Amino acid sequence: MNTKNAFHHRKLQSAFGSLLLILPLAGIPLGASAAQWSPGTLIESSFASAAPNVFAFNPSGNELWATAPDVSGGATVQVAQRTFGGQWSPLATITTIHSVAQVVLEDFSVSLSASNNAAAVWSVGGGVQIALRSPAGVWQAPVDFVQSGGASRVRAKLDANGNGVAVWARTTSAGSLVEAVTWSAAGAFGPVVQLSPSAQGAFLPDLAVNEAGTAAAVWQVAGPQDAGNPFQVESATRKAGGSWGAATAASPNVPQTWSPQVALDGAGNATVVWEQGATANNYFIFGATQRAGGSWGAPTKIEPANWYMASEPTVAADSAGNVTSSWVVENSGGGMLVRTATLAAGASWGAPVTLGQLTATGGSTNLIPPVAVARDGSISVVGWAAFAGAGSPNVAVRLGSGQWASTAIGGNPQISDVQATNNARASANWSAANGVKYHRALWQSDFP
Repeated sequence: MNTKNAFHHRKLQSAFGSLLLILPLAGIPLGASAAQWSPGTLIESSFASAAPNVFAFNPSGNELWATAPDVSGGATVQVAQRTFGGQWSPLATITTIHSVAQVVLEDFSVSLSASNNAAAVWSVGGGVQIALRSPAGVWQAPVDFVQSGGASRVRAKLDANGNGVAVWARTTSAGSLVEAVTWSAAGAFGPVVQLSPSAQGAFLPDLAVNEAGTAAAVWQVAGPQDAGNPFQVESATRKAGGSWGAATAASPNVPQTWSPQVALDGAGNATVVWEQGATANNYFIFGATQRAGGSWGAPTKIEPANWYMASEPTVAADSAGNVTSSWVVENSGGGMLVRTATLAAGASWGAPVTLGQLTATGGSTNLIPPVAVARDGSISVVGWAAFAGAGSPNVAVRLGSGQWASTAIGGNPQISDVQATNNARASANWSAANGVKYHRALWQSDFP
């Protein structure tokens, strides 16, 4: 699969201690400038290559890992946890999915709140399942949603107190629509609510939830039953404990509008980023901001250069309103570069910065570089697959509002997940060959 087709294939398949003082002026935790990535630590020596692996941090640095290996007659959803810098607990099974055929678990994710509530969410067989964990560590049996039509692109988040929101796209006889469900920290689910207008095809939703429980959902729309030529980004917001507002347009009506991603700050201001191109060889990255309770501002072209191709962007925000987005571009010669830009609170988007060069790994390319931002603004992280050779960078860190520093985590792995949390703590995860057919080893490195 060539790079151009790989980008579109990835899009259509989409249809994870001690208190440090903060230096007020530099915005960097005391002593953090001397920190670095720790040597890689083996989490699991052998797991099935096809088994998903997802991670979550909370502000205290507690971490959750979930995976779903196949077993005879189905698959098991398993979880492990650790305190930051500690040892991973043994994997514990929270449910078994029974099937007469191979189980395909999709849209797998976990969330971990400041209160230590947790949620694991996935889609299987066209349905959505959500499993909740109390702060005491007790998991409920999964709750089933979407009994007709089939769901895709499930996203779920928790607020600081453990209340949660999930969104997904559901296929209907007329096209597709976006739905949402909320639940309390005690595990009581509300009704499923339709967010998108019935007259349009809506798909590829994304979701952000801040500490207070404000939620923002975005999705892309096209004509009914026309997922091949999306033209607009829509959104809906919900205040904590309230109802969802009506859908509003976040972008202009432009063909080839793809893959919206959204982030929320502590005040409820939302920022959405998306990929947009009039032709296959003319792609840009755009962003827009919606102030809490207001309307969407005019879109800004974040990536001003004219690239042969651009990937789906990722985005994250701290509580103060500083937003970071990252994406991959391809030039006319086939070179792929990891790019990032920052929207400082109350300011305009800064010029994009190139963090490193991307490479294909094992016949595929990590087209969507994960980005993570600590809610206290102390650290931002972007990961990717290194280009080639010893010492090639595959992760970049920015402390506070300082400069990006790209570096290599040993072995030039294809970083599959990065997490960041308060007090300049971060974690990067990847898998590596272990010499066993259809199995790999799972590794982790911390930025303490």
